[in-house]
Amino acid sequence: ACPRPRDNGESLVRIDGLDARIRYAASYRAAGIACAPQGCWVREGVVPLLQQALGLLPEDYSLLIFDAYRPLAVQQALYEEYSALVRRSHPEYTPEQLAAAVDDFVALPHPNTARPAPHATGGALDLTLCYRGRPLPMGTEFDDFTNLAQTAYFETNGMAGEAEAFRNTRRLLYNMMTAAGFVNYSEEWWHYSYGDRLWARTFGKTPIYGLCDEKNVEEGMFETEERLYFPQKSSGYKAKILGIPAVFRGFSAQ
Repeated sequence: ACPRPRDNGESLVRIDGLDARIRYAASYRAAGIACAPQGCWVREGVVPLLQQALGLLPEDYSLLIFDAYRPLAVQQALYEEYSALVRRSHPEYTPEQLAAAVDDFVALPHPNTARPAPHATGGALDLTLCYRGRPLPMGTEFDDFTNLAQTAYFETNGMAGEAEAFRNTRRLLYNMMTAAGFVNYSEEWWHYSYGDRLWARTFGKTPIYGLCDEKNVEEGMFETEERLYFPQKSSGYKAKILGIPAVFRGFSAQ
């Protein structure tokens, strides 16, 4: 079992606008979830790791973040939405089966300080890799709740046509992020963590990020933002991946 988090006290910091190679899609705010933060907030210790990851690739590459710190109200909205989707698809599920199916993709929104949801810690990120400003093809869109979203799906399921491009871009994202110290959630190619329970279990450590105290969240997090960046669909886009270090051409699933 993973030990109870021992929060190191790092603050949440806003990183959209901090680096030209890090952009924010504000995906849940764009989807109409009013309680979603207007900016991209992470723990202080996450920032140098993101910059370290980007430093491993040529300047033409950048990161587009879909979601980072997620207040419990947003987690609740997402949990209810996905629960309803699963319930419609599987009306035969018992409450226990429904909860297990939902938990594969959306954590239970409970203010449990011993088992906080990853995004509620400020250490989890949902993101993708861009080349010259355009999202690279990953095989699914963000928040795809099918087996295709599994990080290693295209390692064993076909190598014809676009599948090879999907495999290679997922490898690239995976290897640059893990080289910087993040860990990937294997069910979602876009989800990377540092300091939370997933990270701690992977490395046999104690989590350094616990549940963020929303009372201490900086004012202005939920103010209206008029200018948001919305990514274009990546399907069908075939990017040439140039100048990739040899270390990023392989994949090693955790």
